[in-house]
Amino acid sequence: MSVDDVEHTLFVCRQVNLYRVPPKATAGGHKSGEWKVADKIFTGRLKLTAKGEAAEVRLEDSETGDLFAMCPVPHGQRDIAVEPASDSSRNFVLRVVDPASKRHAFLGLGFSERHEAFDFNVALSDHEKHMQRAKEVTSAASSAASGSSMAPAIAQSDAAALYKKQDLSLKEGQTIKIAMKRPSSAEGGGMLASLGGGSKGTGGSAMLKPLAPPPSYTPTQGQQGQQSGLAQQWQGSNSHSLLGNDFSDFAAAPAPAASQPQGKQSTATPSSWATF
Repeated sequence: MSVDDVEHTLFVCRQVNLYRVPPKATAGGHKSGEWKVADKIFTGRLKLTAKGEAAEVRLEDSETGDLFAMCPVPHGQRDIAVEPASDSSRNFVLRVVDPASKRHAFLGLGFSERHEAFDFNVALSDHEKHMQRAKEVTSAASSAASGSSMAPAIAQSDAAALYKKQDLSLKEGQTIKIAMKRPSSAEGGGMLASLGGGSKGTGGSAMLKPLAPPPSYTPTQGQQGQQSGLAQQWQGSNSHSLLGNDFSDFAAAPAPAASQPQGKQSTATPSSWATF
């Protein structure tokens, strides 16, 4: 069995609608806006198959799979068999053919979703491109087998036109120049240049410039008075806390009256000393 005898399924849509279409009034194509709901004659499944070069659009019953209509798409005659509507990307006009009588009729095909119509159109285009490439490969192989050098030369020229490469390599003796900005010797290089340059010392090496001193701070007259008042307040509170808190209990403690026996002279205790 050859490859041409195998049938391939290219696209399947579960639900499409078929309409009766009026005759084409102008050369601009069919307009799906003129199709009426009452003109719908079928709702079912669409299947796009391919067998060799020929493709077929089959309209089948969704439940039983019975064939309702068939639209053959010969190679190179896609625009005649499947014509897009002029006013919508979801609708097409099919040229259906009766296999027995070979009579044909035009029916309107409508997809519910836009992406389904897009996939159907892409499947038809891919099939045509695949058949065209297969023909070119077959003709090139037959020409090579027969010994003719004309066809390979034409194929190589077409490939060179499609995949043209530019030769950007340098020829022998050819040179290029690159302009690069270099720092001068006075400015130094590297970190010195980024820091704002430097001056040369006695040894000729670049030296960093000294940094400027920080600005002096001179308080105003009001700030001086405020600072002196705060200093006095701090000294008073500090001295009170040091002396008063530590020795106030001892200094303020009264001297207790000493009990003296009769007939003995009491010894006076200074009032400035506390009795322990």
